[in-house]
Amino acid sequence: MATKQRRRRDGSRFPASAVLLLALLPSAAGGEEPGRQEPDSPTEERRPLPWAPDWSGRVDVNLTSSSGNAASRSVGIGAEATREISRIRLALDGAVLRASTGEVVRRAVGTPDDFEILSSVRSQVSADRSHLRARVSEAGLLEGSSAATGLHFFGAAGWERDGAAGVSGRYEVTAGVEVGFGETSDRVMKPVEFGAGLSFLHQRDEVNDPDVGDTTVGLRVDGRSAGTIGAAEVSLVTASTWNLRTRDDLRLDVTGAIAMPVTARLAFRSSAQILYDTRPALERVPLSLVEGGDSTGRVVTPRARGDLILLIALSWRF
Repeated sequence: MATKQRRRRDGSRFPASAVLLLALLPSAAGGEEPGRQEPDSPTEERRPLPWAPDWSGRVDVNLTSSSGNAASRSVGIGAEATREISRIRLALDGAVLRASTGEVVRRAVGTPDDFEILSSVRSQVSADRSHLRARVSEAGLLEGSSAATGLHFFGAAGWERDGAAGVSGRYEVTAGVEVGFGETSDRVMKPVEFGAGLSFLHQRDEVNDPDVGDTTVGLRVDGRSAGTIGAAEVSLVTASTWNLRTRDDLRLDVTGAIAMPVTARLAFRSSAQILYDTRPALERVPLSLVEGGDSTGRVVTPRARGDLILLIALSWRF
């Protein structure tokens, strides 16, 4: 006997979000009034924005989505902006990354001869990271310098949240000194900046660690460099914080990025970030006597020490 099924089918239409993205790309690339088109050369100097002539930076966007037999979404938005006021350099940056994966569950409702297939998605957040940072320093790295630029002071403040790592909120205020070394030219890396200072930290975890205080003092060491290799723009940023009260608590953050210009304003940017913590946040996990058995309770255990985050984004620069 033939089996009848009633199913809902979606038309094979081009997604509206994709149409909107394609419509916006030309205007985002040009950044000029209608009737004028910015030069196609990626090396063409970018004009200042009329509404922010003293600022330079970029905005990054990455988006992935799938539905049907699989359900997943990933959205990331990041931005950096820098401005020099007299001899003071102000740098701001922030980012949000959220990813979710879902299990598609299908079930039949009706009789063996006449039924309808229903489906639902059980979603779970797999990544939820965000941060905001500000840094104030003296604009001491001079173009063409061949020696150390001298010590100058800097101050920084930041907030971040990492749900997958069990960090509900981390606040950090730092004051210290930094110095730059190395020569500069159009075809090599610019001077490398090194900084060191004292940080006041406050961190709230989803599961409290009784051996580590919420508020502490740390030693922070930073390193930054940027330059060009051919048409590619490369950068490397490192930050490490050592807890001076809990001596075995060391946190390392290393981010390397490369951007390939498409136009004077648009570029594809790839980045790799390594996060390492010798004392990661704790989590509660179910306990069973045998694998696959019923849970008999919960135990507290450290999370993984390291994370690797790879991103490919469309970057709009100003």
